Amino acid sequence: MSYTEIFGDDEHFTSVLADGICVSTPTGSTAYNLAAGGSLCHPENPVMLVTSICPHTLSFRPIVLPDTIVLRVGVPYDARTASWASF
Repeated sequence: MSYTEIFGDDEHFTSVLADGICVSTPTGSTAYNLAAGGSLCHPENPVMLVTSICPHTLSFRPIVLPDTIVLRVGVPYDARTASWASF
């Protein structure tokens, strides 16, 4: 279980307690995003999809963001567990 914070253009969007976060495009990691309950987007849409993997809360929903946004996923200093990034 990891605790991560999601920022877009240096604005805090949300905090997520989940097994992980899937960040994908309409043509990359689409199957993994769909398996995690994410949205399906047309390949020509210039967007990024952010989906939590097995979230610990029912309130987190997948986010569709424009691909022009600077997305940052961070782990707070006081997080109780370590987190890993895989690309």
